[in-house]
Amino acid sequence: MDLDSAMEEAPKKFYVAYKISQNIVCMKMEARKLVLWLKLDPSTVRKKPKIARDVSRTGHLGTGDFEINVSSEQDFETAKPFIEMAYRKVGG
Repeated sequence: MDLDSAMEEAPKKFYVAYKISQNIVCMKMEARKLVLWLKLDPSTVRKKPKIARDVSRTGHLGTGDFEINVSSEQDFETAKPFIEMAYRKVGG
């Protein structure tokens, strides 16, 4: 939410979307982790972290084909640059 004052939080039935003009990241809370789906083309992402995977050919909730599983504060720090990359791609 700190990336842009125009960022909106849009709760859905199974996840929460964060968007400006379109979704940037969708988040699903699970028992021991957060699952993030970022609006990024996984084939253009260099050096994918171990906590990330391409879900472009997998059924999943939310918008975005780049999934990151966050189960610790360190995982969130790893995810931040990818969230910013998705924000810039959408037009932020």
